Amino acid sequence: MIGMCDSASCPQATHHHFPVWAEHAERTKTFLGQLGKTRTTERTRLQVDYDRAVRVIASIDTATQTIAQEHQA
Repeated sequence: MIGMCDSASCPQATHHHFPVWAEHAERTKTFLGQLGKTRTTERTRLQVDYDRAVRVIASIDTATQTIAQEHQA
């Protein structure tokens, strides 16, 4: 998923890219669950990728909640 932006650097991330990040995280989680114990290099790489996706999703959620709260005020 080269070139995927995150909410820290892309103003469109909260509106357009959340589903892409969520799907990416879910697929990565699935792949992690299917890897055998001897596939340590792949597991490490995928875990880093999954952790990043989860952080981006959390960041988008936070930004979305903040925007919603500002509109309610």
